[in-house]
Amino acid sequence: MHRCWEVAELVHLVFNELDPYIPGTTYVTGPCRTNAIALSRLAQTCRRFSDPALDVLWRVNEGLIPILRCLPSRAWEIREGRFIVVSPLDLEDWTRCLDHLKRVKIFSYRGDPIIVDSSALESMISLPAGTLLPNVTSLSCLSSGALFSAALLSFASHFRCLDYVHIDAPQTQKQIALKCVPSFITQIAPRILKVQGLNHQAYRHISSLSNLVTLTIGGISVMPFPGSTRPSPETAFPALRELQLTVSIPYFAINFLSVFHDAPLTTLCLSTTEDSTAENVFALLPAIRAACAICHLEILRIFLCEDKDFVLDDPSSYTLTFEFIRHLLVYRNLHHLSVACPVGVELHDISMETIGRSLPLLKILYIMGDLSPLVVPKSRPTLSSLVTLSQLCSRLHKVWLAVDTISVPLVPCDSGGKASALTWYPLDSVLHRATDVAKFLSANLPGLHIKSPNQVWREVGDLLVARVETARE
Repeated sequence: MHRCWEVAELVHLVFNELDPYIPGTTYVTGPCRTNAIALSRLAQTCRRFSDPALDVLWRVNEGLIPILRCLPSRAWEIREGRFIVVSPLDLEDWTRCLDHLKRVKIFSYRGDPIIVDSSALESMISLPAGTLLPNVTSLSCLSSGALFSAALLSFASHFRCLDYVHIDAPQTQKQIALKCVPSFITQIAPRILKVQGLNHQAYRHISSLSNLVTLTIGGISVMPFPGSTRPSPETAFPALRELQLTVSIPYFAINFLSVFHDAPLTTLCLSTTEDSTAENVFALLPAIRAACAICHLEILRIFLCEDKDFVLDDPSSYTLTFEFIRHLLVYRNLHHLSVACPVGVELHDISMETIGRSLPLLKILYIMGDLSPLVVPKSRPTLSSLVTLSQLCSRLHKVWLAVDTISVPLVPCDSGGKASALTWYPLDSVLHRATDVAKFLSANLPGLHIKSPNQVWREVGDLLVARVETARE
């Protein structure tokens, strides 16, 4: 054997290139079978290769079946699509499994194609605490069934190093999840948590975690902090910087946000379910203001999801005006502002100037209506608003905004926009007089790039480039 293979660090570097999964991720997209076969053969080549090859091969593990297949063949069988333990197991029978499981860093469960019988789960649960998946840092459970109802609860004592946890149950298994997920959550302390279906005790537990940095709540179905369990705002979520929350019942969401006054949030993403009207969304604004320190918030995303049929029957109940956005302009350190709703937002040039003056550090602006052009807001800004934004927000480099191009200024603005790159996504903007639009944009925004799937807007982009190049010559 060549001497280079005697260097352990080099062996690990080479074998890591054969990782069947995407390196550095906390999710699983499916293994590369060729790489997995290569690692398996390397592990059987010699003792020097065995450990590093197995470390890479078992770093990511999907489901329980690959683990259970390492048990002695006499002890199990697959019968009618179920994995069944057919003879008693002692700790020695689990030796090979546990040797592999200590190498697992990322565990993902989306439901095994073969159902794990309760006999196998009971045997796993009986293992000494801390021996099953002791080094897992990332746990994703996107199914339910046996893992949710039994293993998830009982395995909590085995997880010592959890950093990332994502738990989600299909709609058909929500009741099962509601029984066991909160109990599991109260036994762990991850840095990143994505979950739904918590109870009062679980909400109180996560609010006290000193290392919780990112939190995603897929829906609040109970009052998170009733009077007796309400934490002090001075101690709640002391390290939380990113919050993503799906709002189904505004009253519950308001209660949840009420304890965030002193949390160091820099990113807030709110989305609503399909039964939230504009009135319900406005009710959240005071809670948002109370939850987010004005000096901290840098990224704010609000996505309003409504039933298409309801919106088309009564668009006015789902229309947002500039008054909604005005409430968000107190966060002068915002780098990213996104507001999306089915009907869009009623805006005009003065509105856009107000946004630009209020948010001078803005880098990304995203304002759109999901049902456009079926439903179009009563008013839209003109092309001049793009120039105004570029003048007032020197760092702005991406804008998603539909504009009114019926009236195009024939002369340049008093002072043009920035010449540096600005990418504009015109969305469903209806184009009128393409040549005049290109002439105006080339004179005022020579660094503008237009991105659109619409052919007519791509042609405007080509005209814009041609006019700018001609002017430079």
